[in-house]
Amino acid sequence: MKTISKQLIKEGHKVTIVKRIENHHETNYFDDVGVRVIHFHQSSKILTYISKMFFLRIFTRSISYIYYSWIFYKEIEKLNRKYQFDILEFSEGGNFWIGFSKKFKYVTHLHCSHYTISKQCGLRIPLGHYLERILSFIPMNRANAILSPSKAMISIVEKEKYSKFKNKHVIPLAVEKYDFLSTKRLTPHVNLIFASRNDSLKGGDVLLKAIDIVNQNHSKKTKFYFIGYEPNTYSSYPPNIIFKKFMPRNELLASYNNFDIALLPSNFDNSPLFIYESMAAGLPVIATNVGGIPELIKHGENGYLFEKMDHVSLSEHIIELVDNNKIRERMGKNAKKFIFHYASVEKIVKKKLELYNSIIGLDHETNH
Repeated sequence: MKTISKQLIKEGHKVTIVKRIENHHETNYFDDVGVRVIHFHQSSKILTYISKMFFLRIFTRSISYIYYSWIFYKEIEKLNRKYQFDILEFSEGGNFWIGFSKKFKYVTHLHCSHYTISKQCGLRIPLGHYLERILSFIPMNRANAILSPSKAMISIVEKEKYSKFKNKHVIPLAVEKYDFLSTKRLTPHVNLIFASRNDSLKGGDVLLKAIDIVNQNHSKKTKFYFIGYEPNTYSSYPPNIIFKKFMPRNELLASYNNFDIALLPSNFDNSPLFIYESMAAGLPVIATNVGGIPELIKHGENGYLFEKMDHVSLSEHIIELVDNNKIRERMGKNAKKFIFHYASVEKIVKKKLELYNSIIGLDHETNH
């Protein structure tokens, strides 16, 4: 979102982000690219009380969704009197009351909800989560448009609600060219990056199993960097696995110049920004064949795909790229060429503005 916001502001538009907080200590500000960030306070005391009432407990998430939507709706009304928003963009859950009232023109962006993740991974979905999901379909269905960075996510959500969206658009995430993404230096090791929080969804455990196989013959030739992933203090790891703490995005982008291969063994994903950025840095990507990932990675051309949880296939693809510098370089060049053609920030912002203007009913460019 920051990349797109930066380009919108560069082209003379105004972007405001409204964030809910549970304390009064956050101040409003303009960030480093010129986005206006506004905080508003929401108390959760009433919801804490409801959650303790046995006969209402199952409805806590639904009541919370409607309650917070109402407060946010009133806040948007107040802010609109001051800033005159042309269009609103919501993440997947949307806003129940804005959808119900149709007072504002808005689009809903399908990212990857907890409900979808649970369903795609075969996890048990509590009744309360299911009821909340049904409610969230109301503002989705009433949105002026549905956006998603992948075709797969639109199809998945349509199956969840047993109906099609009327006005749906696939608009990928965006990448921009960074000056520090230059030709990589030569190192005695092949450096591989996996950037993820400690989340079983991202497949860190699968990668560790694959590394065990790779290390049977390639331990001295490879270094695996886990960025943002905290190791288990009760486990021991081979010396070619390096754990680094989460780093700010600018530092992460700069660090891509030190790597040769990107890894993402997710159990499920939509259209991960990590893949976009890795490709922009000229890295071939090895990732699972799930969600919207196959829309980015063309197997054998700019990376490799494998079935989720298949750590053996993952290890085989790693070994092939580690042993074949020419294949690595070819795939990396293909990855960079593909992603800038597919998702350059200029192209993505143009697509978004065309959609926004068609909704607003303007022939000229919108401002907010």
